[in-house]
Amino acid sequence: MSIDVNAVSFHYPDGTPAVDELSFKAASGVVTAIVGPNGVGKTTLLELIAGDLNASEGVISIDGDVAYMRQNPGFDGSDTPTVGDALALGLSPELRKQYALLQDLFVRAATDVDAGMAIGDALDRWSGLGGYEIEATFDQITRTVLREDYDSARSRPLNQLSGGERKRLILNSFLVSPVPVLILDEPDNFLDLHGKAWLDEQLRASKKTILMVSHDRSLLTTAVDRILVLEHNSAWMHGGTYATLPQARQERAERLAKDVDRWNEEERRLFRNYKIMKQRASISPDMAKRADAAQSRWERYRDAGPPLAPPPAKEITTRFVGSRSGRVALKATNFEVPDLFLPFDLTIWNEDRVLLLGENGVGKSTMLRMLRDTSLSVGEGLEATLRFGPTAKVGYFSQDNSVSFSDLLPKDAPLLDVVGQRFGNEPAARKALGRYGLSNHVRHTMRELSGGQKARVQMIMLETEQPNVLLLDEPTDNLDLESILSIEVALSDLEATLVCISHDREFAEIFDRFILFDRDGMVAESLDRDEALSIASHSNFSLLDFPKLEMLTSS
Repeated sequence: MSIDVNAVSFHYPDGTPAVDELSFKAASGVVTAIVGPNGVGKTTLLELIAGDLNASEGVISIDGDVAYMRQNPGFDGSDTPTVGDALALGLSPELRKQYALLQDLFVRAATDVDAGMAIGDALDRWSGLGGYEIEATFDQITRTVLREDYDSARSRPLNQLSGGERKRLILNSFLVSPVPVLILDEPDNFLDLHGKAWLDEQLRASKKTILMVSHDRSLLTTAVDRILVLEHNSAWMHGGTYATLPQARQERAERLAKDVDRWNEEERRLFRNYKIMKQRASISPDMAKRADAAQSRWERYRDAGPPLAPPPAKEITTRFVGSRSGRVALKATNFEVPDLFLPFDLTIWNEDRVLLLGENGVGKSTMLRMLRDTSLSVGEGLEATLRFGPTAKVGYFSQDNSVSFSDLLPKDAPLLDVVGQRFGNEPAARKALGRYGLSNHVRHTMRELSGGQKARVQMIMLETEQPNVLLLDEPTDNLDLESILSIEVALSDLEATLVCISHDREFAEIFDRFILFDRDGMVAESLDRDEALSIASHSNFSLLDFPKLEMLTSS
């Protein structure tokens, strides 16, 4: 059940190439990952393979049915309003069609006699296709993820679940589906550490043919067999995991650079020889033919063009400034969110790097949103307070990559206007967009950008605020590998306080304090990175089971 892509190209309506003569094969039963800079065409390629887009040129051949999980399924609410609808995404086209028909008949049956009569026949077809066995599998999924049976959960509005719960439900439905070929776009997004460990295990155990886009370095190291690397001017297949990819990429770049140098040297040699022959021909007519031949050789070589150039070492250059926020960056007393976590006390000092850890749905993102409002009164107790340092400037990075801009601009305003509004002038905005690899997207709207490109825009906006207290909610989720490395370096060296949510094990290396939240509302701290990550990787852990931790809960 392989995927064979042969000389495929795709152009946008304006003629811009998104995929150019790409050929590769995803072998049967193998996990193949796709990596590359944001905006290079990874999602477009998946849409071509899934049949959502038609290739301009070339042929795509797939053995068997395909199930395609989009980048953020279940988050726009358009075709997945309920838990049942979300679980149906992983079904084969025929089963998915039959499921949709049944849901429509059930809704219409209350007022439409014909619909009520048609339900029996539809249920027979559903049963014949193995629908009841599928529902038994759905029941196992909802019990695992939501702790309730499928009959109770199927009609729950999906937007009432956390991002991690939605992703786990949908991923489960794809991985247990009888469909033999899976196409997964960023399957690790929104997953907590336990969820990522589960996904890693599922991918390694799967016998399906899986093609996926991911930027999670741990997952790319342990769960994939080979990696297709897309670059803006080429594509190549790495026959190993991320563990050996950086070295392979460096060696390839060095080979390409040498090829370009050799081409330049040969072009200069041919040019000099042609000029010498022309000079001699001006003195001796007998040299004219040889001069013309030398000119023709040089022109043919020049017109053929140089070999492939190495890709840029990095696409983004950050300019975070940073400054001191005071000896104490922020101090919270009796900080709580009812029904999520109990009151706790926390002091964060200037330039602390604090990572918030815990399962999805325990209140980490809620806490960051509350901290964003520096004047907020927190908790219900009389003594509940939140105070920032005297010179604190708070900046916030949102997990959903939302970027706020003036109501004076229309929602479909081009990116240059959105960023230009923050900088106050177009030249400065263009320079900033160039530093973040967005020069070719100045006329695009925000909704036309990829998730990683939106994350870059949000980073630009964050820079302009010159914050010294950064509240970061999953800042690396949509960024490509090289951009993540650039952000890591920038944040590591920045004179600023970081309070961050991340489930990226590699990114956790830049932090030195770890605040853990459990499902019982308890909060504790660890200064041991390995210990904190190990605890957070467990499902439904209780902090009371780890007596060596410093408990922060104050009641």
